[in-house]
Amino acid sequence: MPKMDHATPCRQFLHPGEALWEARDYHEYPNLPFLPAHLRAPRKRPPRAKGLLGKLSDILDKASQPSGVAVASRPSGGAATSRPSESRLLDNRLLDNPVTRVAGNVAEGLNEAQENIEDALDDATQRMMYGKTMEGSWSSMAGRFLVQVTNAGGSPRHQALTDRRLFVLTDQATTGWREREPELEVAVQIQLSNIAELRPRPRMTFPRGRFDLVFVDGSWIALCCSFQEDMQAMVTAFPGL
Repeated sequence: MPKMDHATPCRQFLHPGEALWEARDYHEYPNLPFLPAHLRAPRKRPPRAKGLLGKLSDILDKASQPSGVAVASRPSGGAATSRPSESRLLDNRLLDNPVTRVAGNVAEGLNEAQENIEDALDDATQRMMYGKTMEGSWSSMAGRFLVQVTNAGGSPRHQALTDRRLFVLTDQATTGWREREPELEVAVQIQLSNIAELRPRPRMTFPRGRFDLVFVDGSWIALCCSFQEDMQAMVTAFPGL
């Protein structure tokens, strides 16, 4: 199976006089930190399709809206009544009972404790499999890198190292069900002067294509290629190695 050409699409984004040193595939490394809500950019809603698809979308939107308040039962030949049923009164008395409330609080606390234990075990498993994936706060260079590449949206495709910068391309044509021609955009770019090193991490973590992008402020973030040889090519291309 022939290897995918990553150099050609990356050359389209070179600046005048900029030299491409290396271009490989880009994969988002597993278990990267989730962005806080206040750092997430709002998603752009795609334009609504016309014709039959547009009408179908309108129908689905209406069907997904909450229904109105149910009308009270009406006795035969009489006006509507809002008198609560005996079962509803029984439910209210049960809910207001102190013993019931205590039992409910205990059960809720146990469920929450179990969820916390499961989350902690899952986090420990993820760390054991993938190792630490980022160092630095959201205001650090590594944090800002992750914010930009996440908010860019689309699907990651290529990463390139030039004599001026490292940049990542994402494909914006992958959203939706219809296959389209690639719509590549620069998701994030870092000037070489802001990069301290590209540090390989093939032996201690999975997958083997991981390497760390280390910034001059001491922060770093895990990047990834599909294969170890691609990672090694990116690391070797960095000046000074």
